Parts: sequence; C-alpha cells; structure tokens
Amino acid sequence: MIVIFDLDGTVWDSEPGIVATLAHTFEAMGVDVPSPEVLASNVGPPLRVMLSELGIADDSLDEAFATYRRRYTSHGVYEATLYPGVVDLLDALAADGHRLATATSKGIDPTLTMLEHFGLLDRFEYIGAASMDGTVSTKDAVLAMTLEALGAPDAAECVLIGDRHYDVAGSAVHGIDCIGAEWGYGDADELHSAGAVAVAGSTADVLALLRQR
Repeated sequence: MIVIFDLDGTVWDSEPGIVATLAHTFEAMGVDVPSPEVLASNVGPPLRVMLSELGIADDSLDEAFATYRRRYTSHGVYEATLYPGVVDLLDALAADGHRLATATSKGIDPTLTMLEHFGLLDRFEYIGAASMDGTVSTKDAVLAMTLEALGAPDAAECVLIGDRHYDVAGSAVHGIDCIGAEWGYGDADELHSAGAVAVAGSTADVLALLRQR
C-alpha cells in the first residue's frame, strides 16, 4: 500500500512558525494583525486561501504571498516540533512494506528544509508539495502530482493521512480513503463530517488501522 502523509498538523506541529510568520506578514503589509487565536484557527488551507480568509485584499495577495514565503523559509520552518510517535509510525510502515510519500500544501522549499531538519527526508519515496509560485497549491492538485510520480497507482492501493477537511476532500477527488489525524489542527467532528474513512486519535491508531486493511 502507498501511505501518503499531509505534513502540517499530521507529521509536525508547525503552528508556532506559521502564526508568527502570518503576524510578520500582516505587519509588513501595514494591515491590522489578527489575534493569535484567529491566526491559529485558520492554519490548514493553501497559503493564498489562508491569507485571503484572514483579510488580505485580492490586489495585495501576491505581495503578501511573497512576504510570507521569505520569512517562513528563513525563520518559520524551524519553529516546529514533531508529533510524538511519528518517526516510529513511519519506520513501522516501512518495515511492513508500505511505500511512503507526502502531499502537502506547504511550498516545496520549506518542506524539504523541514524534512531535512527533522531527519525525515529519506523516509519518503516521493515528496509531494505545493509549487513555490502557487500554481500547484490545493490538496487535490498536489495529490495528482504525487500519484503521477508514484506511477499512477490504483486508488484502492493508497491512503492519505491528514488532519483537516481539506485533506479528506482532496483525497476524495482521486477516490482515495483518508484517515483523519485527530491530534492535528482539525477535530473528529470536522474529519468525520468531511468523510474520513476513520479518525485516529494517535499514531499508534493509524498503524493499527492500516494493519487491518
């Protein structure tokens, strides 16, 4: 089986770096900075969507996008921590013979930096991530790229692990089951409502669910 991982809110908790970078971006743009609680509640969607939903005007999105990316690549990438049990999960899945890949709406440059920083780069056969220019950014678009790189496997041979409804919806476009990561930024209600095939409370639960498939 091919197990495809979302990253933010699934493999690592990157909220501190994202929130700090959003605040920096709003300050640099001369826009009132939303509260940390509001910024945190919007973590999850592609960057342009996140900026727009937080109040950046359409005609300022390009500048805000570039400002965020510069700051996040130099500072925010390092303001994150791995979730407990993630490394053990990846190693157990590999030992069980599964192929591993990623599909994240985070840009490819910070994605590679973070995977290398955490020593996870060699755990994945393919790193699927958003393009730095934003032309490939949605979960379904990144997944399409990932699946093509993996040889266009049958959907029944794949599963996505993710923490938000964006992950569930993106996987559904390709007919792929999504197991919700309840420890991330979404909750069980969000994930069930979106159509997750199951919701895992821990990384150990993910391993158990995959071994039952």
